[in-house]
Amino acid sequence: MATPTKDDLETAPEALLEGAYCTRFEDFFSPGSRDLIGRFLTNFTESLVITPTELVFSSKYQKRLSDAGRTMMNAVDKIATLQAKTKGESAAQRLRDLNTLISAGMKKVWDDDKDRPPPSVTPEGFSAYCAGLKGSPSDKDYAANRALTELLFSHKVWKDKVSVLVKLFENTKGKDENRYIEQALSECLKSDPALDQMLGLCETLEERCNDLADLWKGEWKQRDTAHSAMEAIAAMISDGSAPNCKASVEYSLLRTLASKMPLRSAEPEIEISTLFDLFKRMWTGTTLIGGAKALTSLERRQARHLNKEGVTDLLRERKVVADRYAFLMQLSTVAVGQGNRATLKTFIEHYFGDKDFVPRVVAGQEPPVPKLQTLAGIHRAIKASWLPDGDKAAFAAQVELAQAHLLKNSRLFEQIDKKGGGPAQKVLTLLDLCRKGTFIDGSNMDAVRQLLNTYLRDGGFLTDYLGSASGEERDRKMLLLTKTLASIGITV
Repeated sequence: MATPTKDDLETAPEALLEGAYCTRFEDFFSPGSRDLIGRFLTNFTESLVITPTELVFSSKYQKRLSDAGRTMMNAVDKIATLQAKTKGESAAQRLRDLNTLISAGMKKVWDDDKDRPPPSVTPEGFSAYCAGLKGSPSDKDYAANRALTELLFSHKVWKDKVSVLVKLFENTKGKDENRYIEQALSECLKSDPALDQMLGLCETLEERCNDLADLWKGEWKQRDTAHSAMEAIAAMISDGSAPNCKASVEYSLLRTLASKMPLRSAEPEIEISTLFDLFKRMWTGTTLIGGAKALTSLERRQARHLNKEGVTDLLRERKVVADRYAFLMQLSTVAVGQGNRATLKTFIEHYFGDKDFVPRVVAGQEPPVPKLQTLAGIHRAIKASWLPDGDKAAFAAQVELAQAHLLKNSRLFEQIDKKGGGPAQKVLTLLDLCRKGTFIDGSNMDAVRQLLNTYLRDGGFLTDYLGSASGEERDRKMLLLTKTLASIGITV
């Protein structure tokens, strides 16, 4: 018996729906059964450019499957093993039951194709054909799907098949038979080759993920590289008339995320940020597209880089110690999942727990202003981070102390004061530094405000600042000064 792979096991809880657990041969034709077939016979159906619906309702395709060696046997073995595990049953017995049910279902299709071949129906005549069907609901479903399969038989290219299904969807809108079309169309949207033809070939996995996320959210925009039918499909998903198609888009997004290829780049820094960008794109404001499984995939992908060795290597690339702290906090803002955050928290605690934190951060021959700005950025990142409040307060205090030491050692204020120019020039220099986020709000910013007030009270300040300006120009300059000062807490 085939042993299920890790991917099989992860897929199983979603794939093994109650509707896919066949107990009668009629269940062989159910949407749940077709969903299961699509998941475990993907390579076979895509090699023939057919949907699971076409395989289930066509003896011609079923014969191709029977002739394909152990393809069907392996798929049934896996399904039986997983279903038995889920239900707490004997795997061997479940395999025997499944084979019996499948044989009965296939025999019915083969006999019917031989004795009562499906009719040739046009897209325009499909609704009329369905309206004339007799029998039980299951009999009507069976006959309608056989007719649909025959209609699709001549279409051997995905984009052609999707185009005729979109046309059928429009023709049957608001009618009961529309559900057959929507089911088949949703199966096409689970095919990577079909998506390549409909959305256009993507250069990176990120592009495909973004397209699928936008489709799911109803935000997809038609472009030249996409097939014209995509506009109609996007509208169906957006207006809620194609729930199975929306679910297929989600399925395809999750499958794309499970790929081993990078989303955008093999460079760790780029990939880490790309994954966070995708996380934001997949976030709907209340939920994540794909739920817990999507979060797990995103977290796992980031964990390939956000591990002990990976983070250590990335930090070592920064030769300036302050830049290492800044980069570490930058990583913390783009970490996805509790596992990656826990990894980074270990590094954060180690770095900020250094007893020589202040001298290490302020040391070096680098100019003081960029380093002051780096420290201010670290401080803002700490305040906005997901760290516990106690850690935030402790780490932020260390950064404030380091900036105070740097301000003192660099004699920045004294250098500004000694520079040529009057009080207005000194005020504008300080305001420019404030605008660039150079100083940490608190005691360090208070020192800046105090110095600014000293220059503002200088008797020659206004004359120096306004120069020869008068009228509207004078009012404009005063308004600009007042607003700029107010933004850092100074009222004039």
